[in-house]
Amino acid sequence: MALDRLVPSVEAFRREVFGVRHAHHRADELGADFADLFSPDVLERLLGETGLRATSVRLVRSGEELSLSGSGVADSGDDPDSPRFVDTDWVRRAISRGHTLILRSLHRYHPPVRVFAHQLSAELGHPVRVNAFITPPNSRGVNPHYDVQDVFVLQIAGVKLWELRSPPLPDPLPSQAWFDLPERSREQLRELAAPLGELTLRPGDVLYFPRGTMHAPRTGDSLSVHLTVAVPKVSRHDLLRRLVDAAVSDPWFRASVSLPDLESAAEDPAGALREIAARLARVADQVEPEDLLWAAREDAFRELPPEPVPVLPPVTPPVAYRPRFGVRFRFTMDGEYVSVSAQRRRMRLPATAAPVIESLRQGEVLRVAGLVAELGEDQARELCQALVEFGLVVPVHDTGDVRGDVRGDVTRGAGEPTGPRDLG
Repeated sequence: MALDRLVPSVEAFRREVFGVRHAHHRADELGADFADLFSPDVLERLLGETGLRATSVRLVRSGEELSLSGSGVADSGDDPDSPRFVDTDWVRRAISRGHTLILRSLHRYHPPVRVFAHQLSAELGHPVRVNAFITPPNSRGVNPHYDVQDVFVLQIAGVKLWELRSPPLPDPLPSQAWFDLPERSREQLRELAAPLGELTLRPGDVLYFPRGTMHAPRTGDSLSVHLTVAVPKVSRHDLLRRLVDAAVSDPWFRASVSLPDLESAAEDPAGALREIAARLARVADQVEPEDLLWAAREDAFRELPPEPVPVLPPVTPPVAYRPRFGVRFRFTMDGEYVSVSAQRRRMRLPATAAPVIESLRQGEVLRVAGLVAELGEDQARELCQALVEFGLVVPVHDTGDVRGDVRGDVTRGAGEPTGPRDLG
């Protein structure tokens, strides 16, 4: 479980806090720190030993970003426009001059954070992205602003002060991002935000606030390290955009209009818009809701990739296959076939594979011996190869290495196919 590490009561958080108001939980309420996810030592290793490119880091001070274009040395085999490797000398000097270091997208390349992000995403029902912030003493990386995602702040080391103000724009969308607004609009929004107080985060503390909450973090006399867990929520506007996309199949929507006639009132512009809305309502009645929701899900979760898979063929034959951690898929019966969709791809398998796919949906491990007994050696081998190539499973060479329980062999009648489910 991930959410119960961040809040004292998951039920109370869902009922009273999530998407509603900010909440600060001290380390003594939560009972553990987050050293297993990130630490200053992990930071040094990631910067110095893993070959991160400059696109993985940002350096900011008082809202101004330091360009990394002149840092590091280009690799002789790189394209001239390729980002350079991170130069630790450059980063050290920038931090000493008061810049905040941001390590972007830890959920992509740091395994403990990747697992945590997938667990939290499955529990919240929304995608999750994780960045690390390292701010030197007596510094401010960014000026007061709001985010377009809900945010959890996990304090790792040092102390950080957070000034919070009420959301001047409830539930802002990505198109309303703070730093994309003109200064005049930002000034008007600042005047609408009422003070909510100032909080002090110490190691092991967690701060949550909904999207739109104005915040201005700064350090005192110590360097601060924290993780920001951003939760970009799926909105009704996202579903509306998907519905509009579905309308392209109707030739009426593809027909051109005369803007001069509409603007000159030669035609009824308000009536034209009402007709468009009415036609769109018909599309909503005709579209398959499952298809629209699946498209919205795939779009929302595209920046939370599943765990990496082995790229080389196994030296010894696997004894089992487990669900790939972080894969989201759905499957439907299509006559004599089962259709599986995942990661913007689709494959068709014989209907006899349906119980196997259902068992994966339930998080079960597939024993090779059980599949051979059920399907025969040739069909079992072909099915396993198809599942590996499609990216749904990972080979297992020792069932003792499998996360969780191995639930036994797959049998027929495991259940009816349903909508998308998270694995892991």
